[in-house]
Amino acid sequence: MLVAIVAHLLVLADTPPTRAAEIEPDRPEVTESARLVPRGAVQLESGLVFSRERRAGLAAERTFAAEADLRIGVARHVELNLGWQPLVRLRGSENDTGAGDVELGLRYRFVEGFEDVPWPPHVAVKVFAKLPVADEPIGSGRPDFGALLLASFELPLDLELEVNVGGAALGQARGGGYLAQAIATASLSRDLAPSLLGFLELLFNSRDERAGREQLAGNVGLVYRLTRSLAVDAGVQTSLRGRGPDYVVRTGLSVLWR
Repeated sequence: MLVAIVAHLLVLADTPPTRAAEIEPDRPEVTESARLVPRGAVQLESGLVFSRERRAGLAAERTFAAEADLRIGVARHVELNLGWQPLVRLRGSENDTGAGDVELGLRYRFVEGFEDVPWPPHVAVKVFAKLPVADEPIGSGRPDFGALLLASFELPLDLELEVNVGGAALGQARGGGYLAQAIATASLSRDLAPSLLGFLELLFNSRDERAGREQLAGNVGLVYRLTRSLAVDAGVQTSLRGRGPDYVVRTGLSVLWR
């Protein structure tokens, strides 16, 4: 399925490009951008995700989910985020189908870069909280909250580097209380054609459960801008070290309304 999606995107890349592609979705990357949606604009980033994770002594866990992230430009330097998984289907040692958790976030950009100038970069901070809509096994049934420092750098050779560093307090279903988690991600991207962007991403998370382990993962994918306000995407993530999904496949559609 992924090969077919990527092939379709490459075929679309041969069509005449749009004159000025404005939409810049975060997905299918995990790293979040310090470039905010314009004031008064609304951007919906939606898609499907399928993952598989093997665990010793247990049946492989397979997850299929629909996901959506609504980004609202409240002011020039303020963006409101609302994320939700309206459908999650879990199969493995435990089976369940239902809605996932809701996440609320707020980005504030305190340094704004300039177009075609490598310095200063865009720098922002994001605070977020997870509302525990889903119970186990889909969710923990406990709230999470945290903060990230976001930075976007223009590099030579038309490369762009985006970096997130921060942490979260994760509510624990077993044993109660909270577990501190460190988060660090970096994504390097470049336009491969006038409307086609490719990226390579590294992700690190410390353990999300007391009995868990840290995870280092890699993510690669494509974003094709169909118009100034419409983009499709596809990406594949795999675990490089520690405990995490063997692979995660994402594909989706993003729309910008101004």
